[in-house]
Amino acid sequence: MTGWRIGWLVVPEELVEAAEKLAQNIFIATSTPSQYAALAAFDPETVAELEGRRTELEARRDFLYTQLLRLGFTVPVKPEGAFYIYADCSRLTNDSYQFALDFLEQEAVAITPGKDFGSHHAHHHLRFAYTTTIDKMAVAMQRLERFINKG
Repeated sequence: MTGWRIGWLVVPEELVEAAEKLAQNIFIATSTPSQYAALAAFDPETVAELEGRRTELEARRDFLYTQLLRLGFTVPVKPEGAFYIYADCSRLTNDSYQFALDFLEQEAVAITPGKDFGSHHAHHHLRFAYTTTIDKMAVAMQRLERFINKG
C-alpha cells in the first residue's frame, strides 16, 4: 500500500539488523487509518473484488499473449503476477525503440521499448501492457498486425 506505510521487506539474514535500524529511523508508527485500511484488505468483500480483478487481468493476459505469439513475437515466460508482457521482437526488428516510435506515429498505439527497462538485449524487446479492455486490445492488435505487414 504505497504511501500508507503498510508492507514488508525480505532481506538476507545478515542484513536484518541493519534493515531494522533503518526502518526505526524512517517510520515512527503506522497511522490508524492505514491500520484500518490494511485490515479491510482481508474482508470477504475486498477479497471477492480482488479475485474479480485477478480473473479479468488473467483473461487480458491470455488474450494478449496469444495475439503476440500469433504475430511473431517470442514470450519465453507467460507472466503470472504482472500487468504487462515483455516480448522479444527480434524476428520483426533489431531496434525496438524505433519500432515503438513508428508504431505510435503510424497506428496511434503506444508500446514501450526495452531500453526503458534496462540494457540487456533491450533493442530486441517491447513491453505490452494489458491495463485496458480486451476490446481495446483487439483493436490495438489489428493495428499491430497491419503495421507489421506494411513493413
